Amino acid sequence: MLGSRAGGREQAPLVGRGRALDELSAAVDAAAAGSARCVVVQGEAGIGKSRLLAEVADRAAARGMATAEGRATELDRLSPLATLVNALDHGTRPVLDEADRAELATRAAVPYRQTTLLAERITTYARACPLVVLVDDMQWADEATALLIRSLVPALADAPVMWLLASRPLSRESAMHAAVEGLAERGARFLTLGPLSEEAVDELSAHTLGARPGDGVRRLADRAAGNPFLLQELLHALREQGRIRIEDGEAQVSPGELPDSFRAQVARRCRHLSTPARQLMEAGAVLARPFGVHEAAGVTGIPVRELNSATEEAIAQGHLVAVGTLLRFRHDLIREAVYDNLSGPVKHALHREAGAVLAAEGRPAAECATHVAWGARRGDQHALRALREAAEGVMGAAPGVAADLLIRLVELSEPDDRDRPGNVCRALSALSFSGRTGEAIELADAELALASDPTALATVRHGLAAALKFTGRTPEVLKLVDLALADRGVPVRNQAQLWSLRAHTLIDCGLSMGEDPACELAAAAGGEAVRLGEAAGEAAATASGYTARSRAALVAGRLDEAVLFAERATDIADRSGGEARWHAPRRWLGEALTAAERFTDAEAVFDAGQREAERLGAPWAVPRLRGHRAQLWLAAGRLAEATAEAEATLHSSVALGTPPTAQSTRLLMARLAILRDELPTARALFATARGLSDAGVRVAVDELMLVEVLLRDATAQGPHEAADDGDMLWSALPDRIRLVCQDPGLGPELVRIAVRAGLHGPAERAAAASHLLAERNPQLASAQAAASHVDALRSGDPGALRAAVGLWRSTPRPLALAGALEDAALATADGEDVLALWEEAFGLYAAAGAARGAARVRQRLRVLGVRRRMPRAAARPGAGWDGITPSELRVVRLVVDGLTNRQVANRLFLSRHTVDAHLRNVFGKLGVSSRVELARIAARHLAEGAPSPSDVASP
Repeated sequence: MLGSRAGGREQAPLVGRGRALDELSAAVDAAAAGSARCVVVQGEAGIGKSRLLAEVADRAAARGMATAEGRATELDRLSPLATLVNALDHGTRPVLDEADRAELATRAAVPYRQTTLLAERITTYARACPLVVLVDDMQWADEATALLIRSLVPALADAPVMWLLASRPLSRESAMHAAVEGLAERGARFLTLGPLSEEAVDELSAHTLGARPGDGVRRLADRAAGNPFLLQELLHALREQGRIRIEDGEAQVSPGELPDSFRAQVARRCRHLSTPARQLMEAGAVLARPFGVHEAAGVTGIPVRELNSATEEAIAQGHLVAVGTLLRFRHDLIREAVYDNLSGPVKHALHREAGAVLAAEGRPAAECATHVAWGARRGDQHALRALREAAEGVMGAAPGVAADLLIRLVELSEPDDRDRPGNVCRALSALSFSGRTGEAIELADAELALASDPTALATVRHGLAAALKFTGRTPEVLKLVDLALADRGVPVRNQAQLWSLRAHTLIDCGLSMGEDPACELAAAAGGEAVRLGEAAGEAAATASGYTARSRAALVAGRLDEAVLFAERATDIADRSGGEARWHAPRRWLGEALTAAERFTDAEAVFDAGQREAERLGAPWAVPRLRGHRAQLWLAAGRLAEATAEAEATLHSSVALGTPPTAQSTRLLMARLAILRDELPTARALFATARGLSDAGVRVAVDELMLVEVLLRDATAQGPHEAADDGDMLWSALPDRIRLVCQDPGLGPELVRIAVRAGLHGPAERAAAASHLLAERNPQLASAQAAASHVDALRSGDPGALRAAVGLWRSTPRPLALAGALEDAALATADGEDVLALWEEAFGLYAAAGAARGAARVRQRLRVLGVRRRMPRAAARPGAGWDGITPSELRVVRLVVDGLTNRQVANRLFLSRHTVDAHLRNVFGKLGVSSRVELARIAARHLAEGAPSPSDVASP
């Protein structure tokens, strides 16, 4: 598209209604033929978007397509999924049934699980009949709808579904802004409706007035700036004033004052209504969505029977229209004008009544609380309680809504309210979760200027620091925490919270800025958080202090300590509940267990952690847990599953606005792409991560340096280009051993790269890192294998290399074993023995999906006269039923029961990509190509008493 940049995408050029209709008709035809489409139509209020959607719906119906039609209302943003579910409930035939809506509600804490359900329902529906989903006024869509549409559109790329989304121009504060940017990246088409042409203005004027417009009418029509709705309202106003006369088939306008502004026009017309009709419209304007007569009666206090004639009057005058059993304004600009014309006291009184009426109707708590808040005075305890409860109810699914509710809560509370600092802290957290860091800083600055006692100051500073940490601004976090800790009189409870935040921030600083590589300061801060937390009975700070100590121990390579401290944190969170569980300590426990090579335990912990995050309504924790799970699959040599989980993690972290998680995931995906021999992808991911790092987005510097070294080696034209002594990674070793802790096989890999390039100093430092890990973890098989391996690589002794192979065989890391087999094969002269080494290495690489290593070994085998095909699917060692892993067997059981891949993903809390990867592996092991064959083999083995997943050996 041509046009200026706007919000990360090319701004669509203005188009006329005729061209827009042609493009949309073509999209309808494509969807009818089975090709998915997504079109976003934007334009100012009254420009004709709704009319355009109605015509598209008619054309779709004429093609025999089904339609799902909805319109967002201003208060939809308070009800998660309201916009999307409303659309899927209306149209040709509802896409969702009552059971679907109930299931969606149970999954509200984790949007991606709602996405899988909706994708499955829409796909099933569209298989029977191509579907057009039309949603108007998307500028008011709720956060959950925005997030899900961003996910659903690409998820349904192979389904005959057309998405047509209309909105006014979107501000960056709108929930749909990020969704629209994401859709643009996925190829959505954007149309911006422009003003009417002179010819169209003449045509509309002639249709409205019954005669072609004269010059005077044309001059006045210019005031509408080509907006068809405002133009019609202007012409109606002229005709009502008796200033239009028809002469010789031409409409002329009589001299006089210019017509009122649109808002004034609406006010003037409302004055001509009866009092009940005017009050009916005022109540509807306050309710801000389609409303029932009984609701308006409750708000106004007028009996329903008296409002019946008022309803007919408002409809007859063209202000309201009936939609089933509800009423809505003919155009939202009319509703906005009615609302704006209300005086402040009247607005507050009507909002207060609306809150009570809607609560009695069972409307969402957030909607009721919003009305109550707008009708409340400062210090109103009923309003404060309603706002706090409503915010807690939507925090997980709609943090932006929770932030708005909490900000209003703060506005209504007295300056000396003892709960005010805590409420500010919650508001700061909600603002950070919804990506509104600027507002969080403004709120915190205002509160810090008001706060005087140490408790209030410490609480607000802690809240602001936590919000900044969420976005990766670690240096600012440390300054705030240290400032708060320097205050005298800070209660022990607050001190514990501040020390735990300081500990985690120091670890992040150590990883991102190269400071404190062994995290000794962080470990000490974590210990202080534990001491103070236990003294004050502050479980959340105590658990957080233990997770900080676990992370510090892992960075330093003390894996037993890392597991022990994470287990203590998890135990405290389980026993105390509340805020301690919100910090999701299981993600750190799973990471420590993975490094300690307790893979089965780690997988179980990640599963439990994900279920807990969903129950608690903590969606931010889910992508982090999945990112750790991707690391687990990489360690276990299951690259397809690792890639699928990493891709899902990146998508979720970008959608939820957690840049540090997204950065780490990009670098993990780059490593996986190198192993899978997808170098262009690896380069692109690395470039993005590095660019964002340069722009100030936090990233673990050792991960960035590692990918740079691995990419250099993978793209080198000769051995001397494989490494550069100037690369920062070499100078960081052996002090920074975190990466070697997570993957001991990296030690030999780095030594191999350095030796190949003739860099003896870097080889020594990489070897020293492996020895340091082995020294600190004498019980860890991989650490001992790596230490032996790096020594053998430097000496080149064939016997030592074979001994390293033997040590790696006792570990669960197939890629490290494959690398050792390669090294031993290169140093072995015996033809028969060397062939066996190459053959085994090839099998391990191929089974893991490590195409780069498999291709390298395959070339060696060809020199020896042996030809091997690159496998089409990554089968794990041990073909046949016995080679199926516990995770794969769980998937198989559900597939045999008739569940689809999406249903299996929902049941097992996995992504659909992971389920797909499991099935590909199973098909490869069993030599089948269909679910029917799989079901037949599985039925036989399960009937024979095959072991349950818990009994099958871990990978």
